[in-house]
Formats: sequence, C-alpha cells, structure tokens
Amino acid sequence: MTDAAAAMPAGQKGAVAGAPALPLKLILIALCMAQFINAYDTTAMNVAVTSVVKSLGTTVSGVQSALVLYSLVMASFMLIGGKLGDVWGRRATFTIGISMYGVGALITAFSQGLPMMIVGWSLLEGLGSALMIPAIFAIVGTIFPAGKPRVSAFAAVGAMAAMGAALGPLICGFLSTYLTWRVSFLLEVVIVLATLALSTRIKAPKQKRPPAKLDYLGAVLSALGLALVVLGVLQASKFGWTAARVPMLGWGRTLIPEGGISPVIPFVVVGVVVLLLFALWERHMIKAGKDALLNIGMLKNRAVLFGLLAIIAFMFMQAGFLFVTPVFMQMALGYTAFHSGLLILPMTIMIILVATRVSKLTQIIAPKLIVQVGMLVLVGGVLLIALELKATAQQWEFLPGMIVAGIGIGLINAPLMNITQGAVPAKEQSEISGLSRAMSNLGGAFGTAIAGAVLMSTLIATFSGAVLQYTGIPASEKARVIHDLRYDAQTVSNAQITVYLKSKNEPGALAQKFVQFNQDARNKGLQNALIAIGVLGLLGFVVSCFLPGGKAKKPAAEPEANAPPAAA
Repeated sequence: MTDAAAAMPAGQKGAVAGAPALPLKLILIALCMAQFINAYDTTAMNVAVTSVVKSLGTTVSGVQSALVLYSLVMASFMLIGGKLGDVWGRRATFTIGISMYGVGALITAFSQGLPMMIVGWSLLEGLGSALMIPAIFAIVGTIFPAGKPRVSAFAAVGAMAAMGAALGPLICGFLSTYLTWRVSFLLEVVIVLATLALSTRIKAPKQKRPPAKLDYLGAVLSALGLALVVLGVLQASKFGWTAARVPMLGWGRTLIPEGGISPVIPFVVVGVVVLLLFALWERHMIKAGKDALLNIGMLKNRAVLFGLLAIIAFMFMQAGFLFVTPVFMQMALGYTAFHSGLLILPMTIMIILVATRVSKLTQIIAPKLIVQVGMLVLVGGVLLIALELKATAQQWEFLPGMIVAGIGIGLINAPLMNITQGAVPAKEQSEISGLSRAMSNLGGAFGTAIAGAVLMSTLIATFSGAVLQYTGIPASEKARVIHDLRYDAQTVSNAQITVYLKSKNEPGALAQKFVQFNQDARNKGLQNALIAIGVLGLLGFVVSCFLPGGKAKKPAAEPEANAPPAAA
C-alpha cells in the first residue's frame, strides 16, 4: 500500500481539467479494507464452529452447511457481479456490495438460530462479496496508472487478502475464546461503515459509459454451472473422488449406494456441461451483437488463459495450506485457535513485507519470472511445513516453512493479477475481474477439497489397518468399527477420543490404544494432504511458464500515467 500511495499523491495524477481531483490513497484504503474483511470471513469461522453450535443450539453439520452455502453463493455469482460493474458502474456496484455485506454481518451477529445466520451470512454476505470483490479488482485495473502504481495497488489488495485469510483464525479464535464469535461480525460491520465513509469522499471524473445490459440466461447458466462444480468438489472429503465411501441419502431414500459412483463425478460433469452451454450461449450473444455476460474471446489471449490457470493453482495451494496447518496445530498439538493463529503470524508478516516491495522488483525483473519463482518458493514452504507435521513438533520448527510460504505468496499475488488484468482493455475490466475471482474461488474449493479428501482417506485406511491388526478387539467387533469409521470418521484430538471412550466405559488399555491409532492416522493423513497440495501445486509453476512477458517493460507504463483514468 505504501508504494502505491507514495507514487500517487491525491489530486496530482488522473485529474481531468475542470473535474474534481481523484484521491487514489483513499480509494486504495477503502478497497483494501473491503478485501481484508472478505478474506478474513472465509477462514475465521472455521475455528468458531463449536462456539456457534452451542450459541445457536444447532449442529456441526448445520453450521458446516452454512459454510458451504456461503462459498457456493460467492463462487456462483462472481461472474454476474463482475458484469453488474458495467451495468451499474464499478463504484456503485462496490458500494452496493459492501453495504449488503455489512447488513448481512449485522444480521449474523444477532442471529438467534441457524436460519437467521444463513440469511445474513451465507446469502447476504455471499452476494455482497460477489458484487464488491470483482469491483475491487476492476477499479484497480482502470483507475490506477499502469506500471509501478498499479502493481503496488494490486500488491496492497493481495496482501490484505492473504493477511485477512491468515489472521482469520487468530482474531476469531481469540474472540471466540475470550468473548463471543458475534463480536467478529460486529467488527466487520465497523470496517464496512469506515469503508463507506471513505467511499463517499472518492470522486472521479465523469465519463460517458456505453449502456450495458445483463445477459439473464447467461447469468443463470454461469451461476448454475459454477455452483454444481464447486458443490461437487466439496463432496470429495465425505464421499471420495470416484467410488462413494458412504451412501448418498436424500428425500428419505438412497440416491447413490455405498460403492457406487461418487456424487463428485455427476455434479462436476453436469456443471461442466452447463458451463459449456454457457460458453456457446455467450458466443451466440457476441455474434448477434448483444451484451454478453462474458466475452469468451478473451480466453484466446495467452495472458488471460494461463493467468487464470495460474490463479487457480495459486489459490489451490494457499487454501489447502491454510486448511491443513491450523487443523494439525489444534488437533495434533492441542493448541488453541488463538495459539495456532500466532504460529501463522510470521507468514502474514512476510506476505506484507514482500508485497509492499514487489512493485519495485517488477521494474527490473520480468513479472513472469517473479511469478515463477514465487510458485516454486510457495511449494517449498508448503513442503517444509509438511516435513514438520509430527507429534513431537516444536513451535520454532514451523518458522522456516511459514517464512518461505509467506515470501512465495507475496511474490505471486500482485504480478500475477497485473499480468491477467492488464491483458484486457479498460472496458473489459469488470468481466476479467469477475472471471478471475470466480477462478480464485474454484481454486480455493479444490485446495480445501483435495486436502480434506486425502486426509479422510488416509485416516480411514490407516486407522482401519491398525484395528484389523490389533488383537485386543474381538474379530466380531472389528467389522463394525471399520464400518463406523467409513461412515462417521472425523478429525478429532486425542483428548476427544479419550473422553468419548470413557463415556462408553471402555477399558483404559483399549482407550490408550485407540488414542495411538488416532494420533498415527491423523498425523499421517494431514502430512499426506499437505504433500499432495505441494506436489500438485507444482502445476502452478508449469502453467506460469506459458505466461507472456519474458522481460521487464518499465518504459511502457509512462505514457499512461498522465492519461485520464477510466471511469470507475
């Protein structure tokens, strides 16, 4: 944020004769605050599930359903939110989105039951995010001058996103432990009000904007297709990827039997088919000279295509990493949510330090090379942490991996977004912003799903194998234990296992053995999950090799710096 602000004093750049000055510092601060609370919200509630269950008198599965619905709403409506930036205007869309988000946070803070929480959080906050997030990136891509100022702005927004995601468990864990989870949402309301106060002071020169209309059929097809793909991917941890580990039930009957095709496959296949129909419809709209929801022709641009694929790979690693690491710290090492957040703090600090300096690097090093190095560094950080996932791990042993991962994230964010967003003209910034944010959500869903699926499959296989070999369990009981594992296996701590077995009056020796089984299976599962994230994350490096721009292009940005900015 510092570089961008210093490079653009308020009222100096981007002003048009006779038009009010454009305070770019205030724009950047407002956008960063909005991005922070959105990223914060995507990880914060993971550590407050138990508190919410007790407070609302609901179930864990109910709260998890609200989490899934929140992700689905965001992912499904990102493309639509991007297009509405052209229909309503980008700043208007941002204002509507952040206002809706604030109302949703307020309703959630005072929720008296799960339905009220779903309305406030899953629906209103999800829809608000789908409106404001594409608008954030579209505004940065049009108002901020090309070159160092724009890269600095992307770096600031990216740093806030990573910082919000990393600090979510820390802040919400502290609030849930010592106050209440409701304070977390009230703080979001405060930030929303501050953002709106800044937004009222943002003035931009008026420019004529060609009228745009929303493609309603395209909106339905895109939302449905993205929802089906994301929903399908999220089923992997429960059912597995190919064969259903447990039967899928619905409407009082068995929809898919145990051992049948995993619901992941039909959901994803149907979702892809719907997205292909969406692409065909958009091509028809463009040929007919009508307003399409998305100009799919931009995918022919190498920077856009491989930039979007790199964004998916990047978010895949980041989301998977931030899913596995806190789970291990809390379940395997017995740390509180607040303590786990403190251990992730070094990564957050490195993200900020690197992100605020990456704009200077782009002046002397090709952005493509920075992204490539960042991908490899992030993979290295993930694998370093994976090596430390053992029951005897000490706190300081996580420090190198956290620092390396933070450097990687800080290197990737701004140059990758600048390559992708900068590949299309100003008039298509809303569309590319919606598309890139939709792909970001998709990558995050894949990262969490694959980490969860690898964790559960390893947990079940390892625990089942230990049960079969243990002579202290009667043979007649082993089949039942393994059956229950397949249906109800969860990541639990040793303390939870001990308490449960004591409540069932099981012998102490058996309880101790099951604790050992759980520890070995859980630690191995979490380690395998993180290794899978790191190895698959190498695809991000491969994809980044196809990005354009082998050389730094410092002079190219200068002429645009004095040109009037596009209307927001």
